[in-house]
Amino acid sequence: MKQNQTQIFYVTGDGKAAAARSPVLERLNKLGYEVLYMTEPLDELTVEALSSFDGKTLVNAAKGDLNIPEESEPEMKTKKEEASKNLAELCEWLEKELKSRDVQKVEVSMRLTDSPAALVQGAYGMSPTMQRYMKAQAVAAGEMEGLGGFGNLNQATLEINPDHPIVSKLKTMVDIAPESGSTKSYATLMYDVAALASGYSIEDPSDFATRITELMTGVSSSSSSSETDSPPDDGEPENVEAEVV
Repeated sequence: MKQNQTQIFYVTGDGKAAAARSPVLERLNKLGYEVLYMTEPLDELTVEALSSFDGKTLVNAAKGDLNIPEESEPEMKTKKEEASKNLAELCEWLEKELKSRDVQKVEVSMRLTDSPAALVQGAYGMSPTMQRYMKAQAVAAGEMEGLGGFGNLNQATLEINPDHPIVSKLKTMVDIAPESGSTKSYATLMYDVAALASGYSIEDPSDFATRITELMTGVSSSSSSSETDSPPDDGEPENVEAEVV
């Protein structure tokens, strides 16, 4: 473990590979922290009941504030405060747009370094792995009516990376045309990607596929337009006859 580390970080996932790819680990990996991968559904319940080991607190890297010592440094605290202020309107707009997707709040994240966004749970929320397990158990037991209050266990927070170009582009789009269909589609696509990367399932795969197709079509159209506007090049130099005076 890292020297002077007082916490044992862990993350849940459907297998080691899935857990290792979780975007919530980006900052921890960069700082050299070791992380435990919990790959069984009941691991989460066991670890939360244990709470600590060998004098070190067990902390779910995908829940609440990580309280990494490095983030307490004045430089990091100032950076987060400035980013939160700069993106306050974007966060408020996203909360309204994503309310139907059970996103309780949107805030600036310091745990992300490469990904534009990630979904994390509140202190008493359940990981996507545990949510799927509990739903499967309820269905198997024929207790479908019990799923009605299951949403209360989902305390999803969308964290956005202030340094990512996708977040910067979305901020510009919201500033210019917040009610535009393309702006809303771009925001929803960012959310869907964050959900998938964080281990959640997409509620409407068909709608997700449509947005991806529209994005790919737009890129393809732009490329075709650029090629059409460019002058033809047959690869051979033009022959110019010298004028004899």
